[in-house]
Amino acid sequence: SICCIPTADGGDAECSTIDDRHSCHNSSSDNNDGSPIKMGVKTGPHGIHALATEDIPAGTVIVQCLPLAQSPIIHGPAKPTCFRCFFQEGDDDLSGRRKTETLFRCSRCQIARYCSKECQMSDWNEGHKLECQFYVKQRKMQPDMSVSDEEAAMPKALMLRTFASLKLLRDKQSVADDASMIKDAVSCGPNHFASLAVSPQHHSTTSKSTKTLNSSEMNIVKSIMMQHAIGKGKQKESSLDEQAAAALKIWGYDDHQHIRTNDKETPKKKSFTLDQALFRTDDAFKKNNFGILDALHSSIGEGVYPCAALLNHSCAPNTILRYKLDSGDNGGKGEAFHLPLLQIIACRNIVKGEELTHSYVDLMLSTKERQARLRKTHGFTCECKRCVERESVIPLPQDRTLWEKWPLEHRLRVIDQGERHGQDNLVSIDLETALNQCSLGERDRAAILDCVELLTGKAHQSMLCDDVEEELNCLRSAVNMWSDKDIDWWWTPFNLSLYSARSQYFTALLANQEIEEAVDQLEFIVSTLIVAFSHVQNHPLLGLQLFTLGDLYAYMGGAWGRKAYLAYFYAKEIMSITHGVDHPMVLQLVQKIAERTIDN
Repeated sequence: SICCIPTADGGDAECSTIDDRHSCHNSSSDNNDGSPIKMGVKTGPHGIHALATEDIPAGTVIVQCLPLAQSPIIHGPAKPTCFRCFFQEGDDDLSGRRKTETLFRCSRCQIARYCSKECQMSDWNEGHKLECQFYVKQRKMQPDMSVSDEEAAMPKALMLRTFASLKLLRDKQSVADDASMIKDAVSCGPNHFASLAVSPQHHSTTSKSTKTLNSSEMNIVKSIMMQHAIGKGKQKESSLDEQAAAALKIWGYDDHQHIRTNDKETPKKKSFTLDQALFRTDDAFKKNNFGILDALHSSIGEGVYPCAALLNHSCAPNTILRYKLDSGDNGGKGEAFHLPLLQIIACRNIVKGEELTHSYVDLMLSTKERQARLRKTHGFTCECKRCVERESVIPLPQDRTLWEKWPLEHRLRVIDQGERHGQDNLVSIDLETALNQCSLGERDRAAILDCVELLTGKAHQSMLCDDVEEELNCLRSAVNMWSDKDIDWWWTPFNLSLYSARSQYFTALLANQEIEEAVDQLEFIVSTLIVAFSHVQNHPLLGLQLFTLGDLYAYMGGAWGRKAYLAYFYAKEIMSITHGVDHPMVLQLVQKIAERTIDN
């Protein structure tokens, strides 16, 4: 095994590598109560994959992993974020205590922000030391750096953070301190990361990649890596070749790296130049790194989680990923905020021996679009049951003119009155058909989409000019492109383009206090999500939109009160799985439901 995840046949749960000091670590092994990890690894036709080692109920944390390195989004809609623990400016922690009012910047680079001196000091050695040098040197080379320039530099900064973390782990021969304050957390070591980067699935260099690697930014990256690898004070007495070799060793590309083949350790005699290694590492980043999401399902950063990369893709996944951003015990030394913790959650009941998968792409896309995106980003053609056998089906009314809001109305009726009151004249519809069916030809379809794009573009310009009326008119027209009744053609009301237009329209309506029409659009949106995620069963985006719908129903008052109760109840069912029963948002739902139960 390349990680401290047990083999599926019950083998040794510790890393089986040449140097166990550089292996992964599971903090549950420090306890005597056995490992709670419910995941095993096995080699199959598509390489290493993860399996359930026992029956796993929906909502169970299968495994949780600390990042090898992490980097928040520097600019964007998210609030300023601590570079280490991802605490956001002005937020309360999960215990309800305010950590800090304002994050402070690193005095050197003026880019990294921190919530406390403790986070800043820990992050300096774990990753920011090299990242900081990069930003300072880049600004000297380009004094007029724009916001887009800083954003474009983020992947290179994350590569340097990863390199610094690997060097630290190899030098101190132990795992991140966070692993000791989080029970049952996996902290991956250099050997596991090297196994991802050296994997044959990553490309060798081409003329195109050589040009990228020889850019001024990458030359700075390579110089910082080589100097850091050889050690402080040794740069002058070492050659560039020696520095490059030291950097390769830290990445795990040294000529005598050992891998396991058929339970035997075999020396790998493959030489890499530093340029080749960095290109392969960059390719590994693109295929194996994870976007870190907050509780509202918004992207706030990126992380390197080798353990979670053991899961293969499926368009009908049985797990979802969530991120725990809060504090830990810190070994009895008081409360301390830990690195963003990735948790692999069962989104439905999973049986022992079933492969554990999550989705690498947007599940609302058509099969054709998902396949194209996976080939482009990951280099494979998906062969999951949804793609090949089209197994995913959903019950819908036989009369397709009733489809639009039926999924939401049906589900709320079942919650309110029970299954026997939810039976309509239904037929099983293939999910691909439900989401993408259109009777128009390609040319006519493209013409409608072009018109919608033009209208949404005009709406955006109107918003920038504070012309609210024109903005709403344009977005209303975009939505009506699909909903105008025409006997000559039909396009499913659950298609992604209409969903996108409705979402923009809903946001504009809400911003301008057009609540009743906003409720109408959100009911359409939620119905689309119910259909799109029917094969997942529990998806955080659906739970969050139901929470919002419940709030809007409650705001409307009167006869809408009962609908508010049902929407909150439905949201709690989902978010208890996706966010966890103890999450503040779920506790809010419990309170809202209790208040409406008393009122009724």
